[in-house]
Amino acid sequence: MTPSPTGLPPRPSPDAYEVAFHRALPHGVVSGVVLPATAEPVSDAVLERLHPDEAAHARTLAGFRQTSFVGGRLALRAARRQVGAPLGPVLPDPRGTPTLEGDWVVSVSHKTTLAVGMAARAADGTLGVDLEDRLPERLRIADRVLRPAELAALADLPPHRAWQALLLRFSLKESIYKALDPYVRRYVGFHEAEVDVGTDGRAGVFLHLAQGEGPFAVDARYTWLPGRVLTSVRIRPDVAGNAG
Repeated sequence: MTPSPTGLPPRPSPDAYEVAFHRALPHGVVSGVVLPATAEPVSDAVLERLHPDEAAHARTLAGFRQTSFVGGRLALRAARRQVGAPLGPVLPDPRGTPTLEGDWVVSVSHKTTLAVGMAARAADGTLGVDLEDRLPERLRIADRVLRPAELAALADLPPHRAWQALLLRFSLKESIYKALDPYVRRYVGFHEAEVDVGTDGRAGVFLHLAQGEGPFAVDARYTWLPGRVLTSVRIRPDVAGNAG
């Protein structure tokens, strides 16, 4: 049951594949959809809520790949309804990136029992979104994720705060990779971006792209959800050449 801040009886928690929330964030509208705790085949009743082309693609998948795809597309449909975007199919391109024709950009992420989809106008650039669980703490991944300056920024923090700072950078770099992909069309490693996390939901990003692409202007944001962090990034070519 979901606690109620008003003192009224708590609201029932949403069932699997139902919308858990909508949020209007600086980079677009994000919707969350509950994923089932098990990876059983998705029912026809749920698949019928997708575009027929999405449902056909979902039927080619199995296990968590199917449940996460369906939950992610339902989240995207919910977000697109909020912003008035067209509800045509959002299918993965050859690199797995969800694509939507027209003047809109979308991005999707999922973690255990929640999928999120974000939709926004394309005028402000490409979009990447990432969702991460706050637990368990995994400080051992720091060397794989962080550049030397980032490691130095965490060196004097107590373990819990160091993990929070590391998790934010990990998630933001996942969002950066998704937003960069339409421009670079390759895997972008964690060490190709340096992130300076602020305390106001913003983060500075300095790109160190191995193949010299760009320059790009990057706007990075984060918000905390219960037990999770949600990050999003908008990227566009930097015609003034001022980006990192």
